[in-house]
Amino acid sequence: MTVHTRRAFAIARSSEDTFERVVFEVEEGGEVGRGEAAPTGRYGQDAGGAAAALERAEVRDPWDVDGTLRLNAGLPPSALCALDGALHDLAAKRLGVPAYRLLGLGKPRPISAYTLGIADRETTVADAERLRDYPVLKVKLGGWEDVETLRAVREVSDAELWVDANEAFSPGEAAELARELRGFVGMIEQPVPVSAGPEALRAVTEAARPVPVISDEGAIDARDVPKLAGCVSGVNVKLAKCGGIRGALEMVHTARAHGMKLMLGCMVETSLGIAAATHVSGLFDFVDLDGAMLLADDPFAGPEYERGSILLPDVPGLGAWPR
Repeated sequence: MTVHTRRAFAIARSSEDTFERVVFEVEEGGEVGRGEAAPTGRYGQDAGGAAAALERAEVRDPWDVDGTLRLNAGLPPSALCALDGALHDLAAKRLGVPAYRLLGLGKPRPISAYTLGIADRETTVADAERLRDYPVLKVKLGGWEDVETLRAVREVSDAELWVDANEAFSPGEAAELARELRGFVGMIEQPVPVSAGPEALRAVTEAARPVPVISDEGAIDARDVPKLAGCVSGVNVKLAKCGGIRGALEMVHTARAHGMKLMLGCMVETSLGIAAATHVSGLFDFVDLDGAMLLADDPFAGPEYERGSILLPDVPGLGAWPR
């Protein structure tokens, strides 16, 4: 399926307003479980590949979530995420409980950041004024000129500000950026390219202290977490990167074992994908689940969005259904 953002969503490496997403369904016992694949070219995945992979998915026993995910471990992570979501949705529906209960978690009440993509200063400031009731704004950075835009946002908004550079700065520039923003923002996300290595982030983290520095593109799944320990404050967990809820929980346990902070992020996703992530949001320090808030044509209903708060309906399953 194709979804569109209200306007082009620009980050340091790209600008898009159209996104291809794949929905996977599992039916058993009169119930249908659904999960979403949100592939991105940054990780070498696309919708066609995800859909083809899901056609090969094998589900022998839908109650056996872990076993089914192991059986299909060769799927691309975004496709595995769709399978994971469908299995959790189906099992929770058949048990008559919301998915967070199935996971042994409390009712989630997250407040999400709202992301301002890269745009001219006038547009970004106008957006910040329009969103003045949102408690957290995340501002995308692509260069030093965007830092001045960030300062203009600060003049019109009392929201906590986070920044996300999507690998836009060299290690030296990123350390300078961190010193410039220290005491001004609440979090700095992925300021340097992954190719620079985890050690490149150590100097940035030291320069930013006490502002946390979070690795996103460098933290795909739980295997990436130990090598980042001591180099960054924490990692950004996205279900589409790590293969779904079970992969996210692996990252949570690994990061906490290393004393790291946790951010829960998303791609531009429908309310189906956002709902799946919301069920585990209570385990995280930072929540950035605004993907569906950015859409002009969300094909799924269920979650409600009120000034950054995500309100899940009190129904069995993930709590999202086709409109």
